[in-house]
Amino acid sequence: MFRAYEEEGIVIIVPDGELDVTNSTQFKEKVLNEYISSGKSRIIFDMSNVGYMDSSGLGAIISILKNARMNGGGVVVANLEDSIKRLFSITSLDKIVPIYSSVNEALEKLK
Repeated sequence: MFRAYEEEGIVIIVPDGELDVTNSTQFKEKVLNEYISSGKSRIIFDMSNVGYMDSSGLGAIISILKNARMNGGGVVVANLEDSIKRLFSITSLDKIVPIYSSVNEALEKLK
């Protein structure tokens, strides 16, 4: 589903494959339970391994973002494939969630 690591107090989550109706609820719950609820609310989603995302995947990211913000953190995304970047743009999610071209760029901005 995903792998995660920490760098400078920021959790980098790397989802693998598709983020859609079949796994978005489980993905959201796992992130909320393993990271947000334990005080790790600064998150970068490295989307380099995500080839497809639907509206339920977007909903999971929005829910994680809301929870992260309520806990003093935030969410950004990096390495979006063009089709997913378009989805963020069409839904105006790109105005709410900062998008970076790389994890390194996101880390620099969040420091």
